[in-house]
Amino acid sequence: MVAAGCGGKSSSSASPPKALLDPSKFTATAPQRFTATFKTTAGTFVVEVHRTWSPHGADRFYNLVKNGFYDGQKVFRVVPHFVVQFGISPYPEVSQAWQTADIPDDPVGKLHNRRGTVDFASAGPNTRTTQIFVNTADNLQLDAAGFTRSAR
Repeated sequence: MVAAGCGGKSSSSASPPKALLDPSKFTATAPQRFTATFKTTAGTFVVEVHRTWSPHGADRFYNLVKNGFYDGQKVFRVVPHFVVQFGISPYPEVSQAWQTADIPDDPVGKLHNRRGTVDFASAGPNTRTTQIFVNTADNLQLDAAGFTRSAR
């Protein structure tokens, strides 16, 4: 089990953890199945990741969680009946380091963007970096747009 914090204390005045400044070192292969627990100001939620659903996404998420990337982050986008999104570091240096650390897209497959599933946000093909969103409704239109369900 991998645990992470999201929300809560802000750390923007402190120096960022040095490990987060070098995305090239985030290369561990994720286990075939793992969980990440997020403790937020609105409660706790657990993300269950299956590497077979989205291998590149699972590996990236595993490395980010394992290294505390999401600790102390705030949700920055809430669209009712659509998504809740987070994944921008409170440290500008970290955000800059990850800005072009894209991962390849994974095939969409037979899994769908249903309520409660988690995906990486993207700005087009092969542009996933650190931002993730939780579907707060069935968003099947995202399947056709290439969003690969990474977890639930």
